[in-house]
Amino acid sequence: MDGTQVDRRMEFLGTFVQKTLKLKPEKWSRMMTTEENKGVVMKFLERPSPMLLVIVLTHTAQLVASNGFPLIQLKTKGVYFVKKQAVPVAKATPSESVISGDLSAKIIDQLASLVDEILVPLISNSSNCTQWPLVVSKDVHKHMHSLKSTVYQVKGQVNGHTVLPMPVGVEKVFEVEKLLDKSNGEICDLYLKSAIEGVVIKWSTQISDVLANDSSEKNSSNVNPIPSAGSDQPGEIISKTGYGKQGCSIGGLGKSMHQINFFCLQG
Repeated sequence: MDGTQVDRRMEFLGTFVQKTLKLKPEKWSRMMTTEENKGVVMKFLERPSPMLLVIVLTHTAQLVASNGFPLIQLKTKGVYFVKKQAVPVAKATPSESVISGDLSAKIIDQLASLVDEILVPLISNSSNCTQWPLVVSKDVHKHMHSLKSTVYQVKGQVNGHTVLPMPVGVEKVFEVEKLLDKSNGEICDLYLKSAIEGVVIKWSTQISDVLANDSSEKNSSNVNPIPSAGSDQPGEIISKTGYGKQGCSIGGLGKSMHQINFFCLQG
């Protein structure tokens, strides 16, 4: 026998797709008979780029391969393969060359889980940024918090909710409030104060937009709403903050923010 390697790449991809999506082997074989799909798969396997291969099940129950994330809403799960390095996938050991996983039918939910469970804890862990300057650490933390807020807002819009973002450092707002009380307003976290002021402006804009849209929709549909219909809306918005895991009620948080702002302004 010569030293020619056995090509196990197609077998690896097909087996993973069939097991993850719970499909019969015929589905994979049928997809690979289409020149367009086969070309996408082979380009991923044979070339350094693209780095990504996504395979989804369409509404007609057919597999479709792509080198980018699908723009259409998935009806079922999809699968993805990402190269660890920008090189062709190894023929003999493809499982060692790529990272594989499944895609949720609602990708925004999966993105929210990724940010919540991996990115935020990774960046928030102080042991991971001990060698960073304080300014850099705060800036990265701020951008990560902004990403989390944006993801929650988009997720809320997809589900028909309005999500109000929390300020950077919201997890220590009650601790700062106690410190302000003990020091009689002499010790003030100006960074948190600035974050609170910025987020309150965002809240005002968001709520105003929602109320304006809500009123125009009711008027255009000839509903003739009574005055109480408008007053109920802000409570519904505020209750859906998307930050329930932090254990902060909006009422308690608002009181603490007011206290912090009061002491900081006095100083």
